Amino acid sequence: MYSVWHKFVNINYKFHLLLAFVIRLVLILYSNYHDSISEVPYTDVDYKVFTDAARHILNGKSPYNRHTYRYSPLVAIFVIPNLIVHRNFGKIIFSVGDIIVALLIRHRKQLKQHNKHGKLNIVPTVKSIANGPLDTMVNISMLIWLYNPLTITISTRGNCDSLAAFFVLLTLYTLQCQRSYFLSGIIHGISIHFRLYPVMYSLAFFMFLSKFAVYTTEDRRKSNNTVMTLENTSTMRQVRDTENSVVLSSKGGHKILPCKEIKERTIFKKEYLLYVVPNLDQLKLITGCLISLFSLTYIFYNMYGYKFLYETYIYHFIRRDTRHNFSLYFYLQYLTMWVKNIGIWQKALVVLPQIVLLLVFSMRYGLNKFSLNFSILTQTIVMVIYNSVLTSQYFLWIMAVLPLCVWQINMPKNMVFFLLTIWFAAQGVWLLPAYLLEFKGENTFMFIWIQGVSFFCVNVTILGRLISCFLHCREKIV
Repeated sequence: MYSVWHKFVNINYKFHLLLAFVIRLVLILYSNYHDSISEVPYTDVDYKVFTDAARHILNGKSPYNRHTYRYSPLVAIFVIPNLIVHRNFGKIIFSVGDIIVALLIRHRKQLKQHNKHGKLNIVPTVKSIANGPLDTMVNISMLIWLYNPLTITISTRGNCDSLAAFFVLLTLYTLQCQRSYFLSGIIHGISIHFRLYPVMYSLAFFMFLSKFAVYTTEDRRKSNNTVMTLENTSTMRQVRDTENSVVLSSKGGHKILPCKEIKERTIFKKEYLLYVVPNLDQLKLITGCLISLFSLTYIFYNMYGYKFLYETYIYHFIRRDTRHNFSLYFYLQYLTMWVKNIGIWQKALVVLPQIVLLLVFSMRYGLNKFSLNFSILTQTIVMVIYNSVLTSQYFLWIMAVLPLCVWQINMPKNMVFFLLTIWFAAQGVWLLPAYLLEFKGENTFMFIWIQGVSFFCVNVTILGRLISCFLHCREKIV
């Protein structure tokens, strides 16, 4: 069985890309048939919203004339061929976005860090993920995205979040692999405009380029779970001689120091104020981001006015969705729907835990150059599970980043199976009362909320296990 799996994984990646795209095309064709016979449509309701908004643009009007269209005008522009070529054209675009994301995952896996004097190429390989060569590990990361039922379903239903994932991964690629910080900022600004959620990654990106950011070579697992491959043999000897060490990133290159020479950090040091003083690389990132974000905002504001600002940006900060969804706060918002003067306690209850965790993960993992991807993963999970609105499409944001981190997560297979089982089970149990409410008109609000609480607990448990099983490659100072 293992041999079959190993052969399948190591098939040329182009075959996997082609097969995954064919699977998506088949489901797109099936969606037309399913929608014609079932009371529960396969196509996402947002896809019709996108198409209607595109029709308004084609007629020289504002896409925001379409009620509930709360996206960038770029989304409607992308699906204009729905009206000219074929109604499924937008789904094909989103599926192509899926394939490009897989390519970015594959190329991103071979991260190379450079300094002024040469290359420091450190590629950990976790045995629990792949017992074969590096290509096997890279392919597994790509296949997690390509053959994931969630990613396949969401893109073929006509949801645009695969394009949002593309912009996020492209930002990471240019930031870490290309070291094109101004270009990274440009792409990051576009991703924020396209879907607002990537704005939460900004602090982690900023910290990643800080002069205080470090490479670390501590081996948390004494059982040789991590194997380091270094192109520079002298660097290999240096790392071997300093088992517990940190590699400081500075203007003159990388400097390896024993951890005992690093003073303990606390949150009360005045020196921490220097963290917010940007260096040249950080200024490039900020400038690029502001240029692209404000340029797109200025262009579309001149075209569509204040309604563009409200629907694209402002609405998502004040949104209160009283329709049933996975969110922990759904029932609270439903019960207070007609309450005009909501106390500050409710807003703090919803927003404060999320903000605190986002700040902690941005600083904690953003300042470690080996864990930026894990910082993005943990922030995404926090934003999704603590959000006041939570639907299945939000999990796509997590799935886009997870493959970048699998080589750093040393989790037993039985634990992976258990966590996946309870995650899908929690969703399945939630779906029953949700179906009875939406399609049968039965009052199941309390049951939906109880299952929402259960699902929240499952997600928090998974996040905790990911953190505890993460191979930090970090120093012992926090």
